Amino acid sequence: MKTAILGGSFNPVHSGHIALAEDVLKLGYVRILFIPTSNPPHKTPAGGATDEDRIEMLNLALKDRKWAEVWGGEIRRGGFSYSIDTVRELKASGIIDSRPGLIIGDDLVEGFSSWKNVDDLARETDIILARRDSGSSVNFPYNCRRLENTLWPYSSTEVRDIITEGTDLKGIVPSAVAVYIELKGLYRDATT
Repeated sequence: MKTAILGGSFNPVHSGHIALAEDVLKLGYVRILFIPTSNPPHKTPAGGATDEDRIEMLNLALKDRKWAEVWGGEIRRGGFSYSIDTVRELKASGIIDSRPGLIIGDDLVEGFSSWKNVDDLARETDIILARRDSGSSVNFPYNCRRLENTLWPYSSTEVRDIITEGTDLKGIVPSAVAVYIELKGLYRDATT
């Protein structure tokens, strides 16, 4: 099954994540694995939601999308989440049976060469480079497929700020996720 991997904090998952995955499907992928990170080595984790909350929000957001699956292996593994370790675990466990697509945002290009075993990662995956803004294309030294994806105006940080401000989330996060955030009182405190 032709599978692409979309990793991230998903803190919270928002409509931009879903739109990006739908754009990747147009490349011929039939399944997108959403993989919430345990502890990203290149970012400081934001608070506001537990690992269980992030997984539950993903499950709610993807419930009716037969092409989408949530894999919580990085959270179960704990520690830093390295893409190469995840790809190899997915292959070894039979969750993926062919060369996967690896979706990364072009905002990660600058630091990509410092990723763990980056040359192996580039050999073992088909890198799909997604646009984060409408600026000029970035210089990326690895083979990749540049995705002309729909641009999304909000980062997860900005979505958390919107929630803290009490602004309506309609269209920003899937409706089931908005209900979950409200019921759990997530992201209401500006210090998380």
